[in-house]
Amino acid sequence: MKNTIPLCHLHCKGCFCINNAERSPECSTYCMDDTTLQQFIRRKIDTDEASDVVFTWHDGESMPGRRHFFERVIELQQQYAQSKNIINIFQTNGILLDDNWCEFFKENQFMICISVDSDVSLHDNVRETISGKSTNYQIESTARLLRKYDIEFSTLTVVSAVNSQYPLRIYHYLKSLGSRHMQFIPLLKPLVQGGVDERSLGPAALGIFLKTIFYTWVRLDIGTIKIPIFEHVFAAWCGLSVPTCVYASYDDSALALKISDDNYHCDRFVNSKYYMSDSNQTIATTMQQNSTNQKVALSKPTLLEPCASCKVEFACHGGCAKDRIVLSQYGVPQLNYFCESYQAFFTYVEPYMLMMRALWEHNYAPSDIRQYLT
Repeated sequence: MKNTIPLCHLHCKGCFCINNAERSPECSTYCMDDTTLQQFIRRKIDTDEASDVVFTWHDGESMPGRRHFFERVIELQQQYAQSKNIINIFQTNGILLDDNWCEFFKENQFMICISVDSDVSLHDNVRETISGKSTNYQIESTARLLRKYDIEFSTLTVVSAVNSQYPLRIYHYLKSLGSRHMQFIPLLKPLVQGGVDERSLGPAALGIFLKTIFYTWVRLDIGTIKIPIFEHVFAAWCGLSVPTCVYASYDDSALALKISDDNYHCDRFVNSKYYMSDSNQTIATTMQQNSTNQKVALSKPTLLEPCASCKVEFACHGGCAKDRIVLSQYGVPQLNYFCESYQAFFTYVEPYMLMMRALWEHNYAPSDIRQYLT
């Protein structure tokens, strides 16, 4: 569940919220009423069958004056929690975090996710303030502040045509910030006239980027640094449930609740095409429909024969639906743009995954693979 806000002090070239605000003017509003917030929190807790209920707040920036909103969030979560454990994740660009925010996050056990793409020369190439000023040093300061308050934080990196050329430089920089959980999202921005934006990754570039980082990670940092895509691959090889919609057989995306009370199926599709409901349909009704019908009405498009017969289909399941922009033999966009990368990466890691699975099946930690690779 995400509270999607397009307003921000930064102007990131790969940001989907900026584009959404341009395509959908209704995205420019930013005032969620208290009734909607109560319905959202209550129904989220009520409909989640797990003992841990996770709220991800994609707030872009910790806007001045926004703290009262999250104080109300905590109050409502405590009111409706029952016996469930509430987990809050706050995703932010980080430049406005200060001691007051950190004290609040620490007191209420928030986990923080910071958007950062690399060190100063690469980071400022894609993330800058609206006035064009550097942001990298501010983010480094934020990382130090979070460590000062002993607040757990992760990093989210958008992999573009530029920084994808420096995978280990990015990896080691994120480690130096103190990140022990790294998420990498490929940048793909299709153009209306056809083709993709020049900042988008090439079809093979994602595979090269992931293979390079994996080689170092599996030898040095497996077991200490979490990289979701690597964990998801291992889960697929073991026949376990894959905890992300991108590589799942069905689309179990986060419901994107824009704070103007509108609802979308996924935070990557906050536009009119994927609009689910507005304030005229209660969030309770929308969430109930999403919970009961997610494997049917919201399932991923059926894979074509080339995908269904692919040897790594069990690991990627066609990838993210938004990346299926390559024309099929029928002349419609049904194939994943990153197919070449997925085939290369999943094939490359297969020997490692087989060894890790064997360790796991014999009650050893998969991370013990390191001793066999030195």
